[in-house]
Amino acid sequence: MPAVFVASLYGESGTAKLLIMSQVALRLQLPFAVVPLVTFTSDKTKMGKFVDPGWLKAAVWIISGVIIGLNIKLLSGFL
Repeated sequence: MPAVFVASLYGESGTAKLLIMSQVALRLQLPFAVVPLVTFTSDKTKMGKFVDPGWLKAAVWIISGVIIGLNIKLLSGFL
C-alpha cells in the first residue's frame, strides 16, 4: 500500500525515491544480519563438524568489515 500511495501521489519520481530509500534501509540493516550469522557459523560448539574453515572465517570477516565501513561512510555523508 505505501508504494501505491506514493505512486499515485508523487508519480514516477516519487516511486524512484521510495525505491532508493528502501535500498538504503536494507543496506543499513545488513550488518545486523551478517555479523550474528558469521559469529554463529564460526562457533565450533554450535556448528560441530560444519564449522567454517579458517580461510572462510577470515574472508567473511573482511567482507563484513567492508560492509560496515561502507555503511559508516554512507552515514557520515548524511551528517
